[in-house]
Amino acid sequence: MGLTAEKKRLIIRRVIFAVLLIFCAVIQNTPGLLPEPFGAHQLAVTVMVVCIAMFERETAGMLLGLLAGVVLDVTGGTQGINAILLTVIGLVCGMLVNNMIRNNIVTALIFSALALLVHTFVYWIVFVAAAGVHGGRLLFTFCLPSVLYTVIFTPLWFLITRGISRLLPSEVKR
Repeated sequence: MGLTAEKKRLIIRRVIFAVLLIFCAVIQNTPGLLPEPFGAHQLAVTVMVVCIAMFERETAGMLLGLLAGVVLDVTGGTQGINAILLTVIGLVCGMLVNNMIRNNIVTALIFSALALLVHTFVYWIVFVAAAGVHGGRLLFTFCLPSVLYTVIFTPLWFLITRGISRLLPSEVKR
């Protein structure tokens, strides 16, 4: 009982997505690798989780979000907050595209902006505000500019994800 061609393509596609998420984590966590206009950082992992969930739907989106979150937590020492947030983001985006909303670039921009706002705001609350650090200015000088900087590149990540999905199509029942 070997794997069918469709299942092989599905496995290859998801492995490529996992490698792409790890690549985005390296890009995101390597200082000076990308330009940082006005101190804003590229938060590509969150956008990739959104885009992958839009094409892979809820279960794979959730699991790949968990993988991305664990990678960010291990490299950043954030004790699980990224794993929880990116798992929920992957699940919600996958469910919405599967059941209610069309999968297109406008949806990706909206989902990415919302996911980035939620992710950075929760991160800011947990690690800045709750820690007693006076970081109200940090929200407006780092977090929100980083969200804007990342949303600008969402179409690129969406097109990469769509290209991989079209290159390795699968008709496996979900």
